[in-house]
Amino acid sequence: MQSNKTLRTASRLMLGVVVAFTATQLAHAQETADGFGGDVPRYPADYEGFRDTRGPADTLELIDNGFPNFVITGYWPPTNEMLRPWSTNPAQNPGQWVGENWEDRGYNVYAFFPEFPGGTTANPKGDGDFEVDYQDTSADWFPLMDLARPIGITTHSRAGTSVGWEMEGGNRTYFTTYWTSDYLSPYKPTSEMPIYYEPHQFERWSSLPMQDIVDAVDAVFSTSQVDPFISPIDESAFLSNCIGYHGNWWRDEHIDPNDPIRCYVGGHIHVGRNMVTLHATMATEITLRVTLSHVDTLRPPVADINGDAANNIQDLETYTGCMSGPDNAAPGGCDPLDFARADTNRDGDADTADFRVMQIEFPGT
Repeated sequence: MQSNKTLRTASRLMLGVVVAFTATQLAHAQETADGFGGDVPRYPADYEGFRDTRGPADTLELIDNGFPNFVITGYWPPTNEMLRPWSTNPAQNPGQWVGENWEDRGYNVYAFFPEFPGGTTANPKGDGDFEVDYQDTSADWFPLMDLARPIGITTHSRAGTSVGWEMEGGNRTYFTTYWTSDYLSPYKPTSEMPIYYEPHQFERWSSLPMQDIVDAVDAVFSTSQVDPFISPIDESAFLSNCIGYHGNWWRDEHIDPNDPIRCYVGGHIHVGRNMVTLHATMATEITLRVTLSHVDTLRPPVADINGDAANNIQDLETYTGCMSGPDNAAPGGCDPLDFARADTNRDGDADTADFRVMQIEFPGT
């Protein structure tokens, strides 16, 4: 006789096939600019008076605590609601920002997303950061990345599933005419956008620990609450695929071990349109824990400033030679790669904030 666990596993595998097929069929719903055929459920924080024409790079004030930054983005509800605790914008997060050295894991987590005064039917594009619009997304993306210099990125958008937590295996780009029209003219990517020049149907792949995330989310929720699964690649041609491509693209451009702002992971998650905000927030927390633990395994030891795989007095000497003070470039006698290691928060200078983080791993301090 099969055990309950075996039966549940078999059921999950069969369900996974059905869900993956259903997600593919429903992908056309998220490609259209009709609000998914109707308004989404009203969420507690509608932010009816929210208006901000500035981009995220104009409003973000990075904390200088020596820790690197992890960026998460959302689009339609529930993705904006579930990311709210990680926003530093008081107009969008009246509570306390939880992202500073989140859960003492050594990373600052920053979230960015639009608001939807009046609901998604009345205002499907949204207002604020990363409006559901090609031009706004591109204009917000690159200045933010240049400022935050993230060590990892997770982008999120709403799916046609009900409670899916869909890990997209990859994203692709298209000729301008092939993209689905958005909500505001010009309706498709235009020539001032870098993605305009990417090859047609070029694919970039997620580097998130997808199966580990699925397993961790599955261990907490029933599939009626949050249903995690992996899709081979996003088959849509709307904003979800566009911003997902941007996340994988930035990671691909900054994966070189010698890159001073190396990005270790990027990927996109499609979130079910009917998911309870609390469950979506909890799934975000689980995903962050798994992803940051994965990044820990990819990064060299923070205190190994000279790259010799040991934390010792030589690292202190190397750091001293690279110390530049706030808003200063590397000293002339400092090797560029040593400087990149000494700059633990990747803000372009090696100062006391970086040294405090290095001390955490240094023996005898």
